[in-house]
Amino acid sequence: MSERKQKKITKTKKSFYRKYNFELFVLGLLLLGFFLLWERWEIKLIILNFITKAARTSVNLIRDIAVRIGTVISKVETSDLIGITLILIALILIMNRTRLRIIQSHPSLSSCSLCEGGLRQTHRKMKHKLLEILLFCKVKCYS
Repeated sequence: MSERKQKKITKTKKSFYRKYNFELFVLGLLLLGFFLLWERWEIKLIILNFITKAARTSVNLIRDIAVRIGTVISKVETSDLIGITLILIALILIMNRTRLRIIQSHPSLSSCSLCEGGLRQTHRKMKHKLLEILLFCKVKCYS
């Protein structure tokens, strides 16, 4: 007959919190409940005041930002706005054309164009990461 190996039972000592976390949670709920019954604070009023102050502060901040933007826009002439818009459209068209040319020049690579060997992906440089952001396309580097 073969001998059975007995498993060693190792008892790990659990921390007090792990052992009694449910009981501690229930005790905390009881204490909080009794505190809320006997306290004399007006919690609803405190919360309402906090929300009101936060809302007023947010509205004032947004109003100040809108007023500043309005003053800047009022100083700009219409011809300046049209010129800026045309420049932005031209830049977008240039970036789109560059993107299309990059995609067309490397449609799908399965082997090296010089030696017909296998490809291995390498780490990208910072210029490749910037191109990825500017041209909205995935740039991968192979060697």
